[in-house]
Amino acid sequence: MNCPNCKSKQNKLVDIIIDSTSIIREKTCIQCHFEFNTIEEIVTDAFLVHKKDGSREQFDREKLINSLLHSTHKKGTTQQAIKDLVVEVESQIVSSGNEIESRMLAEIVMLKLKNLDTLGYIRYAAAYKTFVSVSEFVDEIHEVVETSPQIPDEQLLLLID
Repeated sequence: MNCPNCKSKQNKLVDIIIDSTSIIREKTCIQCHFEFNTIEEIVTDAFLVHKKDGSREQFDREKLINSLLHSTHKKGTTQQAIKDLVVEVESQIVSSGNEIESRMLAEIVMLKLKNLDTLGYIRYAAAYKTFVSVSEFVDEIHEVVETSPQIPDEQLLLLID
């Protein structure tokens, strides 16, 4: 890979960071000593998402990651945990076919998110699950509180009437 600073092809590998979804290579240009990173990520076969309006669009990993980061914002869930969850979702969908309805995608995400971050699940469900009434949403919150023993006390305060 060429140095982004001077375009030299001569660079030195300084470090490699490996996680479950990517490999980050830290490099230094031999010519200008500029430090830069390259990232190698897993690329799955793309699949289509059927939207409510009947349209289809290609699955967008970054869109899902950003949505989950927004739902779990300030709750202590790491970006790596979110990326791992998205990889699990992608694997599950790709293994069952190359198309999915947006509603089913949201259900798969919520099922996995519920085990990772309960309050994040509630925030995500509020946006992506269809609740007929406020009482139905409150019932969902109560069900989550009763079945999720890992809810930290500070999150419970946000859920109590």
